[in-house]
Amino acid sequence: MKKQRPVNLDLTTIKMHSAAHASILHRISGVIMVFAIGILLWTLSLSLNSADSFAQVKALLDGVFFKLIIIGIISALLYHLLGGIRHLLMDLGHFEEKASGIASAKLIIALWLVLTVVLGVRLW
Repeated sequence: MKKQRPVNLDLTTIKMHSAAHASILHRISGVIMVFAIGILLWTLSLSLNSADSFAQVKALLDGVFFKLIIIGIISALLYHLLGGIRHLLMDLGHFEEKASGIASAKLIIALWLVLTVVLGVRLW
């Protein structure tokens, strides 16, 4: 028996609320952190080889491209931390209603943006 039901394949017409965006961003930040571990371990390994390789890493850190990578890594870490705290609070029974869940998602996104800008300016 074939059911006739509407199928919406155009994902741009679906309007998600901020809690959905917060959840998706939390997953994306986790994936970014997995790749960031490789970058950070590579720079640590390179810096511990010799004095020349330490100078090479220091020169890399002074470059604009590597600064942007570090800011991206810190931004992903910040968001994952904030999103994780939000999820832990939800596991304890807070922010379970739709309105408070959306408000907490907007709060962590705003806090993440502010902290990223502050730390980005501080690191630059």
